[in-house]
Amino acid sequence: MAESTLDPLASIYDLALKTGGKADDEKLKLALDLASGRFREQANNPISMMTETVILDSDGGRALTLPCLPVREVSELVIDGRQVTDFEWSTSGAIRLDRPIPDKWRSVQITYRHGYDPVPKGIQDVVLEQAATIYQTLPGLVSYTTGAEQRTYSSALTVGTTAQWAAMVARYKVD
Repeated sequence: MAESTLDPLASIYDLALKTGGKADDEKLKLALDLASGRFREQANNPISMMTETVILDSDGGRALTLPCLPVREVSELVIDGRQVTDFEWSTSGAIRLDRPIPDKWRSVQITYRHGYDPVPKGIQDVVLEQAATIYQTLPGLVSYTTGAEQRTYSSALTVGTTAQWAAMVARYKVD
């Protein structure tokens, strides 16, 4: 999953409205990127619509399971170096043939489109909530001077998750 090239799972403008920040604030952008990355990592799913080519192992059966959901299109299937066109696929990530696929590792190459466009509102909501919390607790420096004495402290806080976050991750998780 090429996460660094994916857009955040929610709008920076919505996050700016939620926090009272400015959409061009780098700290706000970082918080949104961190929250989006956490969601994707915990769901084991990039969520955003994308086209990807993957190489899979086969156990000799007639079906394979694709690693990301939902599947929107399968544009190419190559098995053991040969292009195959007589297959069926489902949005739930299954590829099926009417004959066994050779029992070989790394013998199946599939190019497919998967994900959501737009990102579901429930995901946007929990990502915005998490990003706002991250934004408020991102490590920062606190510095003050009293007379001849100057002190600087660094603060670093952790951020937990909510029940709604856990429910959204469970709903979109790919095992």
